[in-house]
Amino acid sequence: MGADPFIPRSNIRIHLHEGITAIAGLLDEQGLLLTASTCPVLILNMSRHGLCFLSGLRFPVHKGYMLDFRMKISGVAINLRGHVVWRNARDNQYEYGIVFHPPNRLQAVLVRMLNQELLRQSPQQYKIHALYRALSYKAIQ
Repeated sequence: MGADPFIPRSNIRIHLHEGITAIAGLLDEQGLLLTASTCPVLILNMSRHGLCFLSGLRFPVHKGYMLDFRMKISGVAINLRGHVVWRNARDNQYEYGIVFHPPNRLQAVLVRMLNQELLRQSPQQYKIHALYRALSYKAIQ
């Protein structure tokens, strides 16, 4: 893995217990789809700055390429784009780390959607909900 999992991140990632599936497509640096084919991927965790996903396909770890993700979070359709920053082989599949591009584009909306997903997954975790509400407030400012 390209990043050390034991170094704390500057942002909190929501681990999606049930997983969210997305449709991913490979884009060039101008944002144009490189191929007409897309593939389903499993989103493992997500923050307002990026996400981690699993796929059987080997995507390039290069800033010249982006991935486009179409998914639903808490019943709301969203389209996110980002660069692959690391790749790790995992049980006949690949695990990827993505940084959103541009990073500030939909942060406030994404934080609200992730908070709703967190409420749905773990309604008893009051501290986590309060933390995400605070992040949502910061992202709006």
